[in-house]
Amino acid sequence: MKQLLPMVRGLASIALMSVALSGVAHAAADEKLAAAVPEAVRSAGKLNVTISLAYPPMEYNDAGSTELKGFDIDLAKAIAERLGLTAEFQNVEFPQLIPQIVTGRGDMIITAFSDKVERQTQLDFIDYFQTGNVFYSSVEHEAEIKVETDLCGKTVAVATGTSWVTWAEDMGKSICAADKPITVIQIPTQAEHIMQIRQGRAQASIIGLEGLLDLMKQEPGKFYQIGKPGDVNHYGIAFAKPNTGLRDAVLGALNAMKADGTYAQILDRYGLAQAGVEEFKINGTTK
Repeated sequence: MKQLLPMVRGLASIALMSVALSGVAHAAADEKLAAAVPEAVRSAGKLNVTISLAYPPMEYNDAGSTELKGFDIDLAKAIAERLGLTAEFQNVEFPQLIPQIVTGRGDMIITAFSDKVERQTQLDFIDYFQTGNVFYSSVEHEAEIKVETDLCGKTVAVATGTSWVTWAEDMGKSICAADKPITVIQIPTQAEHIMQIRQGRAQASIIGLEGLLDLMKQEPGKFYQIGKPGDVNHYGIAFAKPNTGLRDAVLGALNAMKADGTYAQILDRYGLAQAGVEEFKINGTTK
């Protein structure tokens, strides 16, 4: 999840970066959907997509490369193609996401950006991805730690200053006896969390669902999920409030992609099938 984004993205380029896709891939364009795109966007022939690097597996690039990768990137490309457009990506600092859209410098945000009620005052969202907090550990602990209550009396390494800290503490209070709490230690990075587990200083950590799915895909057989995701919420594709025409055209493209299996294929490409949604909802969150 993106509790870490201001810190992580500070390591990425802070300059505005536009990355246009080479060529115009309109082979899969749907004429009816394309006709629903607002004239200004349709005549420009491109969809200006605002992102904020880096958060693998959602959006990232490899060291020394400007090529964008990730679930959000591939999904945005597929949406643009369905609408007869070319996707052009603009990378901005996380706090600039909303200003970029409400001032018209971008058409939509797709960057693991949570649909929140307070954001709905300025933006409309199409909820397209389910996430949540999950405990995880290395498989060496699988026999002794199967469910969340098995963490009582154990130590959990959590990213410094994130909402995961309070979530872990609250979970401990709700499921553990007072004399056997979950001990939370704050350490900056995921790599350090894993090191703490391997060295025996911690027995588990917390990560966003998509982060764990990616970790298990990159290092198969080494990590496992403890219990079910908590604090479940949705990432949304965001549009300026007046831009209902484009919002509805994108919703139509997503529904078509779900119907023909394209949405599922992109999820599977990144090992994210568990995070797919049954229905794309507009402003679905109530919190």
